[in-house]
Amino acid sequence: MVVGSKIVSTVVMSGVLLLIGAIGDLEVKAAFYEGKTLVVIEGRRPGGTGSLRTQATMKYVQKYLPGKPTVVYKYMPGGGGTAVANHLAKRDKRDGYTVGNIGTGLFSNVMFGARGVRHKLEDFDFLGAGATGEPYLLVVRPELGLDSVEKLKAYKGLRFGQRSVGHSMYTLDRLSAYVLDLNNPKWILGYSSQEIIMAVDRGEADAQSTNLFSFLRRKRLESLKDGYTIPVYFRNTKGRGGEFVPEFPTRPHVDDFADTKLKREVLKFHNSSRPGGSNFLVPKGIPPQALKELRQAFAKTWEDPAFAKEYKELTGEPADPVTGEEIEAALKEVSKDPKIKKIYKQIVGAGPLPPVR
Repeated sequence: MVVGSKIVSTVVMSGVLLLIGAIGDLEVKAAFYEGKTLVVIEGRRPGGTGSLRTQATMKYVQKYLPGKPTVVYKYMPGGGGTAVANHLAKRDKRDGYTVGNIGTGLFSNVMFGARGVRHKLEDFDFLGAGATGEPYLLVVRPELGLDSVEKLKAYKGLRFGQRSVGHSMYTLDRLSAYVLDLNNPKWILGYSSQEIIMAVDRGEADAQSTNLFSFLRRKRLESLKDGYTIPVYFRNTKGRGGEFVPEFPTRPHVDDFADTKLKREVLKFHNSSRPGGSNFLVPKGIPPQALKELRQAFAKTWEDPAFAKEYKELTGEPADPVTGEEIEAALKEVSKDPKIKKIYKQIVGAGPLPPVR
């Protein structure tokens, strides 16, 4: 009987241990975001194309995150995403419940020590972007009649309306002005996306660089009938340009005028240093389970045909995702040539443009 009791006790104890182990497994497998709120902080004002990209993506990320957390959005414009990046990098609470979304200005701001930057790219884990960046175009108000690059180059004092130093569109303005060697260009800053359009319409500014598909989504093709001109396009990092939209007038691209090795190297640096368009990221040091679930949810989003369809319907742009791992790999390939880096730093900054030769 004693032996039998020992056997029974052993069996019971084994069962208890198995039950405890099973409960432990359930705890490990419990969804990190079950019943939680995920805050997405955007480095922009609400209402623009960037916000639409974020919302289109997060709808599917929420779908694929185990536990399907509530997603809320906050906006922190400033310095082309610098405000958000500083906030994420310096926050003490790295609980995994905050995700940032910042445009391409994130990379150049760090690489060139833009004013106010208090973070490094190594402070973040990247989750990817819905696109690498679309083709862009320069839109000029009708009163100037600048419908060709020749007229554009001959015009003195073209006033660009833009958001802020460090913003991706500001950088494109400056890069275009550098490659085309424009005559004494100027920048009027502090506008939101919608305010830039109104500023050009009212003549407060002369021109703006803008996303080609955003231009289409806002039905701005109609403005061409009123005399607005598109003298030049800017290809994205994958070579897309204005020719991808049949309705657009045939115009040259900025890189067609890179007539020196120096200009070509600067353009190459620009393309390699902005691997993602509207970039999702988290500060390093969040719980491993949170990072794993986020990476998996974003990966499933990028591969979902329904996401690609809805992304295009909502933003007017084709989805062209890049993963977080691809962003991190691309950043390791950026040129280390100090001369090119110095010139590009002058271009993305607030001072005079560097000499083209």
